[in-house]
Amino acid sequence: MTGGPGWGNPQPPGGPNPADGRQQPPPPGWGQPQPPPSDWNQPSPPPCWHQSPPGWGQPRSEGPGQWGPLPRAEKPGIIPLRPLAVGEILDGAFAALRSSPAAMIGLTFGATTATQIIAVILAEIGQRGPTGVMFLLAAANAIIIFVTGGALAGTLSVVVGELTLGSSVRIGEALRRVRPRLASLTGLSIVVPLLALIGFAGFVLGGIFVAVALALSIPVLVLEGGTIRTAMRRSWTLVRGAWWRIFGVLLLTGIVVAVLLSVLAFVVVLAFTAFTNVMPDPASGDLTGLDLALSTIMSIIFYTVIVSVMASVATLLYVDRRIRLEGLDMTLAQAAQERRAATGQGPQ
Repeated sequence: MTGGPGWGNPQPPGGPNPADGRQQPPPPGWGQPQPPPSDWNQPSPPPCWHQSPPGWGQPRSEGPGQWGPLPRAEKPGIIPLRPLAVGEILDGAFAALRSSPAAMIGLTFGATTATQIIAVILAEIGQRGPTGVMFLLAAANAIIIFVTGGALAGTLSVVVGELTLGSSVRIGEALRRVRPRLASLTGLSIVVPLLALIGFAGFVLGGIFVAVALALSIPVLVLEGGTIRTAMRRSWTLVRGAWWRIFGVLLLTGIVVAVLLSVLAFVVVLAFTAFTNVMPDPASGDLTGLDLALSTIMSIIFYTVIVSVMASVATLLYVDRRIRLEGLDMTLAQAAQERRAATGQGPQ
């Protein structure tokens, strides 16, 4: 288990383990739904031993008639512990960047810089070789980008999970938690884009459907464990019934990120022009050394922002779906209270 106690118990206590289907006792900590009755397909009654605001800790109905003010909830970290509105998901993603810039931005920036340097080297080698070599190097570069992105998204999922509880985690600790899952993350970061590409080849909407259905695979794999197959199946289980909502959140996030990147691109180009007295013209196809440097800097900035924000949103969508379907909010609140008590902090 890499995401902390309790994340890896997505099923009701005593239910089948998602990795091997065997009956497992519920592990201690957060991530557990409420104790079920004999027929655990029926909604669970609220526990009598925990006094909490109305509706906490219980699976939510997502049918019509759910409009109205959102319930008050404890907010130990970057999000309130209740079903999240769209704006709260976006706000939580950017709050994660502000709360832990070293892990969220610094780590991504460092990995992205290394990836872009490798990409430039491979591109230079490919341009001087035959077409076949250039194609192979381009494919190798794409794999490196996907694998690095998957590893970063997995690490950031750990960071966002801790920030949800009001805790912070150092880069080394986050990497230590992810290390046992690196092989699975590598496979998942290749399999999911490949499946989406196959869907696009058959029908564009098919590719979009697959991409959204598997959008929560990385948080599932890192925080719950299991295999690549079980992570994808679990993602689909969480997305099912809310595909359009998750698609809308991801689309809105993409639009927000695109606007932000447009502003950043304008500032970077303006600064580049001011310092070099050269206006870059990538459309000409004749890239000078300065143009290549600017292109690399822009790629690093773009990739850093995209990976950081999208990984945060995917993790918060995962938390939101588990709150709605499995009543994760009360367990998270209890874990946050226990952590504050252990560190001698009062309630927030």
